[in-house]
Amino acid sequence: MAINWLSRLRFLFNKAAGRIDSKLNLDDIERYWNYPRTGDAYLEAYQHSRRLTASSDDLAKQMRFHTLMQAVQRVANGQVTGDIAECGCWRGHSSHMIASALAASAWSGRFLIFDSFEGGLSDKTAQDRTQLGDTSPEETLRQKLLFSSNQEAVADVLSPFDFVELHKGWIPEVFEQAADLASRRFALVHIDVDLYAPILASLRFFGPRMSEGGVIVVDDYAASHFPGATTAVDEFIAEYPPRLALAGQTGGMLLLY
Repeated sequence: MAINWLSRLRFLFNKAAGRIDSKLNLDDIERYWNYPRTGDAYLEAYQHSRRLTASSDDLAKQMRFHTLMQAVQRVANGQVTGDIAECGCWRGHSSHMIASALAASAWSGRFLIFDSFEGGLSDKTAQDRTQLGDTSPEETLRQKLLFSSNQEAVADVLSPFDFVELHKGWIPEVFEQAADLASRRFALVHIDVDLYAPILASLRFFGPRMSEGGVIVVDDYAASHFPGATTAVDEFIAEYPPRLALAGQTGGMLLLY
């Protein structure tokens, strides 16, 4: 992938201007030391997909996606078999990164993406309205508009990958649209739907269908503005214990089955 010097210069400027937390010395982390100088494969891929999809960016997201992409590489390398699913794609940032990594490997399977592609977030429950979770109708509407996305735009970005399937609808009803979904086995499931009810429904659907060694990554675990995500994951772990559960320092949860 071509080096994008503008992104690297912007990164160094933001760092020098104090827009990146000065309490964390990124130069102590090899990839951040290398990125503006000689490049880093992960950050190049991350920024390439982010630019294509006009998606958001912050350090915590970069770290969560790094965990996700390590799980993707296990599938791409043939360490675990099965299809891949993503619940919630917004503008397709993680979707494009996942598909690009799979396309560069010998992996063969289906990558199924489920999103409402309308109205952004689903309706909030009581579990989503604690701590910093909003309580006002105005804030709920703002978030719905913020997280809405366009199916045609996402489809266009993912058009080079013939193994990708987009399924439009609300969770869990949308799972009924995909042919033979209930009988498939999954190597990786990425869940990024923010709220308690769709996260728990996604976990309960895909959890029993994971291949041995399969991984579920939940992006919003421990997010202060989406407390229902943590509640949903904790409840599911109690119902269907994984072999290993790893919570990220900047949010996110990885469940190994």
